[in-house]
Amino acid sequence: MNIIQTPSELRSAFDTLLAASRRQLRLYDRDPGLFDLDDATRYATLRAFCVAGGGHRVELLLDDIDGIARTHPRLMLLVRDFGHVLEIRQADPHAPRPDEAFVLSDRHGVLLRADKAALHGVLHADDPAAASPLHQSFEAMWQRAPAQVSATTLGL
Repeated sequence: MNIIQTPSELRSAFDTLLAASRRQLRLYDRDPGLFDLDDATRYATLRAFCVAGGGHRVELLLDDIDGIARTHPRLMLLVRDFGHVLEIRQADPHAPRPDEAFVLSDRHGVLLRADKAALHGVLHADDPAAASPLHQSFEAMWQRAPAQVSATTLGL
């Protein structure tokens, strides 16, 4: 278990989980800004994960998807090119949502922040017992998520 107290520690912990992911990466947060997903190195790692195939999945569940296309252009490129692997949805605003934010790697890795409004958190690189209830919570919210981010704009 590693304690997270700074933005760089948070991004480093995310990178650790991303590198350890073999099949699935799930993120639930207010928005992905703290993780700097448009960083060139992080983008390349996410792209390599998407290209690897083999049933890989990246699921981002956010409380707010407004402006994500504007603020995360590289992430939107991944959605455009790998929409079958990487999906972004908005959590149902009418359903209860947890206060915590978390990233899940496969069935064992967890980056947990007890409060979405706070930076402090804990990285459990290999803790299936901590991951299991968060996977259940994520799956329930994912199934209720009404909107998803599209990489294409339709117009008349």
